Amino acid sequence: MNRSFFSKLALRNIKSNKQIYLPYIFASIATVAMFYMMVALMGNKFVQTRNASLPPMFAVGAVVIGVFSFLFILYTNSFLIKRRKKEIGLYAILGMKKNHVSRILTIESMVTSSLSIFLGLIVGHLLGELVFLVLNYVLKFGVKMSFPFTLSAVAITIGLFVLIFLVTLIYNITQVTFSNPIQLIKGKQTGEREPKSSIFLFILSLILIGSGYYLSLTIKDPVDAMIYFLLAVLLVIAGTYFLFISGSIFVLKALKKNKKLYYRPSPFISISGMLYRMKQNAAGLANITILATMVIVVVSTTLAVFIGIEGTLTNLYPFENKITYFSDVNKEEKLQEIQKETEKLGLEVTGTESYTSYTLPTQVKANELVVGDQVDYSAKSTIYAIIIAQEDYEKMTNQSIDLASDEMLVYNLEGDKDFTTLLIGETTYQTKTITKSPIKTKGAQEVSSPTILVVESMEELQSIMDYEDQVSENEYPFTMEAMISWNTTGTQEQKKNYSKKLDEILNSKDGSYYDSKELYSDELYNMNGGFLFLGIFLGLLFVFGAALITYFKQVSEGYDDREKFQIMQKVGLDKQTIRKTTRLQIIWMFLLPLVVAVIHVAFAFPIIQKLLLLFNVVDTSLVFWCFAGVIVGYSLIYGIIYQVTSKVYYSIVK
Repeated sequence: MNRSFFSKLALRNIKSNKQIYLPYIFASIATVAMFYMMVALMGNKFVQTRNASLPPMFAVGAVVIGVFSFLFILYTNSFLIKRRKKEIGLYAILGMKKNHVSRILTIESMVTSSLSIFLGLIVGHLLGELVFLVLNYVLKFGVKMSFPFTLSAVAITIGLFVLIFLVTLIYNITQVTFSNPIQLIKGKQTGEREPKSSIFLFILSLILIGSGYYLSLTIKDPVDAMIYFLLAVLLVIAGTYFLFISGSIFVLKALKKNKKLYYRPSPFISISGMLYRMKQNAAGLANITILATMVIVVVSTTLAVFIGIEGTLTNLYPFENKITYFSDVNKEEKLQEIQKETEKLGLEVTGTESYTSYTLPTQVKANELVVGDQVDYSAKSTIYAIIIAQEDYEKMTNQSIDLASDEMLVYNLEGDKDFTTLLIGETTYQTKTITKSPIKTKGAQEVSSPTILVVESMEELQSIMDYEDQVSENEYPFTMEAMISWNTTGTQEQKKNYSKKLDEILNSKDGSYYDSKELYSDELYNMNGGFLFLGIFLGLLFVFGAALITYFKQVSEGYDDREKFQIMQKVGLDKQTIRKTTRLQIIWMFLLPLVVAVIHVAFAFPIIQKLLLLFNVVDTSLVFWCFAGVIVGYSLIYGIIYQVTSKVYYSIVK
């Protein structure tokens, strides 16, 4: 037999089996496209300029999609080879050697894999360009987005999928090599044995998911949330797979033991059919659950960040303008200079706040604030306390207080802990806790309220500063800072022009730094608009992946069930009962992943809320309604997907 014979036979096989090859090729093209888009995003200039943490995030996403692609193509390939076993067995009975069959399978694999990779790259690039084009128009970003064709992404994609298709080819050849012709002919009818219940896997799944939930519920610090979030995600993903593999079997066997329910035509067919192939069903349901969770989390968080921009700006900038002087200056004189400069630019100053402060790196040990070399700057317990004088406190709060030189007001020191005395150096201060921060202005990167200490006078503040300088060997010590914040009259456009001009004037001077709500607003909208785009982009990818798994699973189940239902029709089962049976199975597959995904999201909410604090999103109700809206929206999309795929399933089995 020559090479052309095998090639013609392989091409004829693909054509004659197009009903099962087309879904396989389509699934492969889709996974190639998804992976290429994710890898291309890693090196995309728009992504790199939005935030330095985005490329590593997409690297993790590429790994996740790569693993997903490997498992998904193996799953779809196993369906394909199972449908082909009878045909391959006939080749062997007719005298074709196993190495000849292997050559045919190799040529088939080369054709389908080459077609899948080539078309997948084209689809991935065109889809990426289309999504970028649409979102660039809709969101009106200040910078132009593009999705260029990158050779490095192409090379990585080709390398991975050549490896994946090589593994599937080895699997197919192994199926042929270690099976006799009779086994191959009966292969399509050979199902999996009813899986055994595994107490170990079931308990392990609960432990893994419970551990992930525990991390989410107990972590309080936003930085810790960022560190442990990936661990919590991995624990829940692993637990979800084990839960569906083991827990679903427990549920189905419990239903099977319910004789009143089980021994009726529709439940009998649905439950026994689901239990018969539970290992494959469990993996598919787990994949759908994980993708649904990803869609809800990614889209909800990016939506909350974007919608919450105005709240973030208000939280960060109680005043529209702020200038920081890195020394103790005469604030009244500086404020007069600002007022004159503002009048020159055609606006007026309307509201102000000013104070002088010193930032003290410290740690609390019993009732002592240790400073200098006793402070471990790498420790989480390190506090950067802001010290202000009584004079500035009274101006900011419009309250009169009378502090002695050894007395101090304390705000937010170790949460709600009530200190009566604090030792700094050799001075013991009598303390009184206050519950409201006197300082309105916050820093752009501030996650939570700072610790504030109020002392009797500037002289007392200077003495603490001098003591810290004496006992510290810090090469770059903190200095005293004077801050002035103010609002102005005028329209938004006037305020923006004012901020730009003042930025040029004030930031050109040494020893000061000017910051503006209007200037940061543009930057924040640009950056968070980018996050929203990326969230929508990832959401579309994950929805597409869930739809693909759902469709292929329904097709696979339809072909497996068709002959069984045809036999049942011959023995008297009517079409209405078949439709009821189909509906029961579809409801099971529809509700379970969605319900588990919503439970995952509910338990993930606390840790996600902590992560959002890093983006200065502090409105809990906003985050909640974003999640609720996305859950409802995804449920509707998911329902449409199942309506469509259930019709495909029913058209096959009837």
